[in-house]
Amino acid sequence: MLLVKTFFGCFFQVCLFALGLLIPAKTWYWVDAIIFLGVHSVMLFSASVYLCLYYPNNIKSRLVLPYASNQPKEDKFATTLIVMALSFGFICVPLDVFHFQIFSRPNFEFKCLGLILHFFGFIVVIQTIVQNEFAQPMVMIQGERGHVLIDSGLYSYIRHPMYFGFVLYIAGMALWLGSIFMATLGTLIIMLAFIPRILIEEKTLKSKLAGYEDYLQRVKCRIIPMVI
Repeated sequence: MLLVKTFFGCFFQVCLFALGLLIPAKTWYWVDAIIFLGVHSVMLFSASVYLCLYYPNNIKSRLVLPYASNQPKEDKFATTLIVMALSFGFICVPLDVFHFQIFSRPNFEFKCLGLILHFFGFIVVIQTIVQNEFAQPMVMIQGERGHVLIDSGLYSYIRHPMYFGFVLYIAGMALWLGSIFMATLGTLIIMLAFIPRILIEEKTLKSKLAGYEDYLQRVKCRIIPMVI
C-alpha cells in the first residue's frame, strides 16, 4: 500500500513539473525539458522504491500532508511562502528561456553542470530523509514516534540539509534548462522564502526537543556549509 501511494505521489509530481514547465513555454517540444523530466523521473521513482523498501517510516513522514488542522498557523504561512517560491521558480524558468531572456543562455558545458547540481541536490534531499526519519512537511514534535535529536551525518555540518538540497536542486534545474536568472537571483529568492520556516522550526525544536539548544551552539550554519 505504501509503495502504491508513493508511486501515485511521484506520478503526480512529475505531471505537475511537466505542466509547470511546458505550459508557460507554450510548446510541448522543448528537448531540454523533456530530458530533465526523464532524468528526474528515473531518479524520483528509483529513490522512492528504495525508501519504501528500506526506510518505510522515513517516507511515511514525508507523505504527511501540510495544512492539517494541527499545523500551527505560523507554520502554515511559512509553508505557503515556500510553495509559492518553488512554484515561482518552476514557472519563471520557461518564461525566462522563451520570453524574457534576462541573461544570455549558458553554453552546453554549463548546462551539463546544472544537471549534475540537480542530481547532487536530489541526493542530498534523499540522504536527509534517510538520516532523519522525523523530517516531515509540518513543524511539530512527534512524541508518539519517540522524536529525538538528529545531529549526525549531514546534520553535523548544517542544521537544515534538506533546504540545501532544494537550493542545488532548483539552481541545477534552472541552469540545465537555460535560465541563468533563475539559477542565480531566482534561487536566492527561493532561499529567502525558507527563512520563516527555518526560524519557526528552530524555535519549536529549541523549546521542545531535548538537546537542540546545545546543537544550535555546535552547528552554526543553517543552509550552506561554512557560509550561512
